[in-house]
Amino acid sequence: MGYGKHMGSLSMAGSFYITSGEFLNGKVYMVQNDKLPFAALHGDPDILENGKTRFGPTALALGVLERYKGLASVGQCIKTMNIDGSILKIFWDLLKDSDIRNYVFKNFLFEVPGINKGLFVKDAQKIVPSLTKDDIEYAKGFGGVRPQVLDKKEKKLMLGEASLSEGNGIIFNMTPSPGATSCLGNAERDIKVVCDYLNLEFDEEQFLADLTDPEIA
Repeated sequence: MGYGKHMGSLSMAGSFYITSGEFLNGKVYMVQNDKLPFAALHGDPDILENGKTRFGPTALALGVLERYKGLASVGQCIKTMNIDGSILKIFWDLLKDSDIRNYVFKNFLFEVPGINKGLFVKDAQKIVPSLTKDDIEYAKGFGGVRPQVLDKKEKKLMLGEASLSEGNGIIFNMTPSPGATSCLGNAERDIKVVCDYLNLEFDEEQFLADLTDPEIA
C-alpha cells in the first residue's frame, strides 16, 4: 500500500505440542529472554481439545505469509521482506549472536520428526517436570504466522511490536506475542490519534474510571 518502506517483515511460524491428558489448570509462562521477540514457551489447557495441555510455541522462519496454504504466498512474503543491504545486515547481525543463533537452530529441530519430541520435552519439563516425550504429540494444524518487523533505518529486528501512522487517518499495528500484554495500551494510544484526526474529544477521565469499574472489568 506504499506505507512503511523503511521496514521489512520477517515471517515467523509458531508450532505447538499437545498432551494426551491434563497437566495444567491454567496458563504458565517461562521467563522471557529480552533478546528474543517471540513468546516464551508456555503451557495452558486447550479449551478446544477437552482440556488437554498445549505447550509452545516454537519459532521457525518461513517464507510464507499464511501457513498451511501451500506456496501461494511466497511471492508476497518476499515482497514484504523488502530485501536490501540493510535487511541482509540485520540477518547477519542476528546470526552472529549466539543466543539467537542457538535458539533458531533448536527451534528448527523441534520441527524434525523422530527427534523433535525428545528435544522439545526437555524445555517443556521446565514447566511440568514429570512430563515425558510419550505424553506429547506434535499438534498438526495448530499455530500460524506472525510478522516480525525489521527496521531498515536502525538496522535491527524490532522486539515484537510496531505502529505506523502518518497522520492521514490510517494506523497500522503489529502486536507482540502475546498481544494481550499491550492491546489495551495500544487501543488507548490509537483512540487519541483517531479523535485528534476527527476533531473529537477523548474522555480520558471516563476511560480511566471504566478501567477500575468492577462491573465493566
